[in-house]
Amino acid sequence: MFKKIAQILVELAAGFFCLLAFYLVYKEIKDVGFAAIRKSLFQTPILFLSVAAVFVLCDYIALSGYDFLALKYIRKKLPFLKVLKAAMISFSVTNTTGHAYIAGGSIRYLFYSKLGLNEVDILKMIAFESLTFLIGMVAVFDISLIFVHFLDIPVLGQKALPFDIGAVVLTLILLLYVLFIVWPHRKIQFKQVFIPAPSMKMTLKQLILGGCDILSSSAVFYLLLKAHADVHFFHVVPIYLLAQIIGISTQVPGGLGVFEGTFLYLFPHTMAEKSGILAALISFRLLYYFVPLIISGLFLAIEQLFVKSSD
Repeated sequence: MFKKIAQILVELAAGFFCLLAFYLVYKEIKDVGFAAIRKSLFQTPILFLSVAAVFVLCDYIALSGYDFLALKYIRKKLPFLKVLKAAMISFSVTNTTGHAYIAGGSIRYLFYSKLGLNEVDILKMIAFESLTFLIGMVAVFDISLIFVHFLDIPVLGQKALPFDIGAVVLTLILLLYVLFIVWPHRKIQFKQVFIPAPSMKMTLKQLILGGCDILSSSAVFYLLLKAHADVHFFHVVPIYLLAQIIGISTQVPGGLGVFEGTFLYLFPHTMAEKSGILAALISFRLLYYFVPLIISGLFLAIEQLFVKSSD
């Protein structure tokens, strides 16, 4: 009973923050006007878009590394190109739709069941990859805050408290996880399946891979924002990551609206900069989420057509 009430309260809180974020985005768009945002979008330099697209590719390569490392963790070896295809398509879908356990699990089962993996293997992979993402997120978030203070970058202003709270909470989670994995006979229970905790060596690999993923996606957003505003990389990263964390925690598909609203609220800006920031948020949503999803959808459709024609 208590568990059910807690779940309802969490869902209500997530729904409240989602509506609040959508309201903030709506208010900002209304203040600026669609014409100004459209103008800023078309004024984005091709060079910035091109380099951002390269970082999108780098990030999806890093994301595919999640599957390769997870397969190593469960001690399975599969053909390189087939794993790469499964990982790229799975992440292009889950990044946009959210619900990694449902959508990601279904897509991975579609691909990996044909290669000999069972449901438990795929469940272990998803749990391992979620941990990898969390470790990378915590590491980059903490390091970016250190750089902010070390370089004396005026990024937080009067809104420093959410960053400090986020850093403390995430660091404690990471420290508890490290203490857990060094404990003898440690196991993780996930969906009624007991999973052995990774070794310290494997955890270090998770840290590096997760960090590469987070840094690549941060670079994509930074470049698109840099095209419209004079900002430092570490001026953007802490706010970008906190907005992503809040967006993911609400379970809204791709953090749509929540990420944008949170970033607009936390990022210090003038009225003159609003259209450029909104243009960067839209460009990021299209380039990082929708373009890979469309490419994956076309690839799957073409592949299915060839399969049917060969039959």
